[in-house]
Amino acid sequence: MAAPPKAQTKIRSEPRISANDLARFMVAGDVGRKGIVRRSKEVNTSVVVRYSDARTVIRNALCDMANEKRIIAAARALFEQKADDTALSAWARDDAAKSIDVLDSLSFIRNQLVGFDFQPAPQAQPYLIIGGVQVSVNCDTLIHREIKGKPSIGGALFRMTKPDDAETEAAKAKRKEMGAYAATLVFMQLEQNLAGNNQPHHEICWSIDIQNSEVHTAPRNYKTRAANLETACEFIAAMWGRV
Repeated sequence: MAAPPKAQTKIRSEPRISANDLARFMVAGDVGRKGIVRRSKEVNTSVVVRYSDARTVIRNALCDMANEKRIIAAARALFEQKADDTALSAWARDDAAKSIDVLDSLSFIRNQLVGFDFQPAPQAQPYLIIGGVQVSVNCDTLIHREIKGKPSIGGALFRMTKPDDAETEAAKAKRKEMGAYAATLVFMQLEQNLAGNNQPHHEICWSIDIQNSEVHTAPRNYKTRAANLETACEFIAAMWGRV
């Protein structure tokens, strides 16, 4: 696998973690949790993030259904060109090839996304403050839909990672738990920061696991999961200075 570009790394003094990393923390063992916190402390100031271009393409496509096919086709052609461009770094070519896989995976999940009104999410989204930790929940899109006769709002957070080819049943179960926690964080972000005068509804707060063709919805018992997330964040805050 091509190595990513080297980054200049600084250390965060205050506890901060991304939504997907917090979801991963919720299902990790003790050693894995320490590693997640350790990586969350590092601020990479010059690194290019894997799948960032594919993420932008999918956001734009879902929010512009009239031009969705054209947007996807144009992006796929560009990624194919980049994947073969020897003037680019090995990492950039590898990222372009993997981005093609992401776009192709979207076609397998697209029917699950029909009937929902996707709208652009704000570019600058406030952190959720949970248990003394800043949690970065950058919703990729907002979702509008009428539920039980009432206009409702939700949001979607994309997950791009491809699982191992020989994924075990236990690993699949963990991944679904991660999806439920990530979707719960989307609901909390909507409720606290993004809903405005709209009513957030858990049924349209999603973690979209694109390469696994799965849409994970915030569960009805999201308050229980929110309490679990708060306990975990209190643990992260206490651990921050010791890893």
